Amino acid sequence: MTKGQLEVEVICARGIKGEPPDTYVKTYLREGERWLQKRKTRVVRRSNEPQFRQTLRYAACDITGRTLVVMLWEKQGGFEHNAGLGGAELALENLVLTQITVGWYPLFPMHTLASDSNDSP
Repeated sequence: MTKGQLEVEVICARGIKGEPPDTYVKTYLREGERWLQKRKTRVVRRSNEPQFRQTLRYAACDITGRTLVVMLWEKQGGFEHNAGLGGAELALENLVLTQITVGWYPLFPMHTLASDSNDSP
């Protein structure tokens, strides 16, 4: 956390199976069952090892008692819904927010993230 902001550095994903998809990452702050602020990265085209290298920011006053949800999505063409490839949840209260935390986070199936859908609007 710097300058009153939580900075989430989305660097990359690895090990995506199948044909190289067009992917992006969405992050949400969640409080209980309420999905609050959303941020997302740009789309990385046709890669099984997408490099996002983007910083997403949230105001520090908005993070107390909340969970950061990070989801990897495959962008579909035409009128199809985008498909969720997996996600991770980080309880912000369990992190030392005055220090940089770096790590790989395994992605779990979308239905385990307390969302009611595997589709992105």
